[in-house]
Amino acid sequence: MMAKKPGKIVFLYNSAGYLYRFRLSLMVSMKNSGWQVIAAAPFDDCAAKIEAEGIRFWALPINRKGKNPCADLRMCLRLTKFYRREKPDIVHHFTIKPVIYGTAAARLAGISGIVNLIPGLGHVFLRGGIIQFLVENMYRMVLSTRVQVIFQNRDDLNFFVKRKMVSERQAHLIFGSGIDTALFSPAGFPVDDSPHRITFSLVARMLWEKGVAEFVEAAKIVKHRNPRTHFQLIGDPDVGNPASVPASWLKEQQILGYIDWVRHTEDVRPYLADSAAVVLPSYREGIPRTLLEAAAMAKPIVTTDVPGCREVVEDGVNGFLVPPKNVERLVQTILELADDHGMRNKMGLAGREKVLQSFAERIIIRKTLEVYEKIGCI
Repeated sequence: MMAKKPGKIVFLYNSAGYLYRFRLSLMVSMKNSGWQVIAAAPFDDCAAKIEAEGIRFWALPINRKGKNPCADLRMCLRLTKFYRREKPDIVHHFTIKPVIYGTAAARLAGISGIVNLIPGLGHVFLRGGIIQFLVENMYRMVLSTRVQVIFQNRDDLNFFVKRKMVSERQAHLIFGSGIDTALFSPAGFPVDDSPHRITFSLVARMLWEKGVAEFVEAAKIVKHRNPRTHFQLIGDPDVGNPASVPASWLKEQQILGYIDWVRHTEDVRPYLADSAAVVLPSYREGIPRTLLEAAAMAKPIVTTDVPGCREVVEDGVNGFLVPPKNVERLVQTILELADDHGMRNKMGLAGREKVLQSFAERIIIRKTLEVYEKIGCI
């Protein structure tokens, strides 16, 4: 596929941990094809892990929650100098600030091979108001050229096209960052066959927008009707995010016996394996990776009929879609799954097959390389 002589590519994100966990295979694939690969992100513990893979790491402070325009401008100017010095053939940016400021820096540095990924509309677009207005106009300014833009679900792509932030010829649809289906596999893990404890798990950052309150409210009702059920929340609060769930509230729900709260874990597979089903009553997503990981491990899914989530679940086949913020429907669906072991197994197998066919790592990497081809860099 690599027709041209390999050059240099920079991956820019606001977290080194994200690049390591979700884009390492893509970066390694480019490196193995002869490309010079640079990962740019704020420094954290994953920087050394990235460098151990033979990928150069460049530390760039990005405050993803900060609203100080002067700090963002300094970051943009520093990035512009870096791009001018390195002269990469391709720059690939992820999420709001890297996309907006990274694209501006790349254009100032004279780089034409610009690829941006919009992983989801997130908190800004859920709340609306003046911040959404400002962000939309910033997107419109930086994406108005020959920049290629990747979306993770059809709804987000259509939204950007309709609001004239991108044109149809710029937009590409690629579902997620790719799942390692050998790593996330039911093989080697116990089968869900316990008649005494039926576990339902929500795996996510602890944000109200992930449907955490609805999950806990459903747990209260379901546990009363079916004492065999057990509920667990897995993930940390996103401190500084306006939608973050306070740790004090999570601890209180655990003390009351409604849920078990498990903080961030590096390996979520044992928790997924222990689950009868995985639940995510989110208000909106890009493509929820935790649901893809659960499906890869042959677990049925209960999620909401909203952008991002509906791409992962075919209602009644590998899980169920329920209306957002509808606790009653959530309760009914969880009770139905709790009472039908055979249905859980059937849906889990269908989910595994869906991931193999549409969301596997090799598929996502191939489609991403096709975008690089479109800008004439490979």
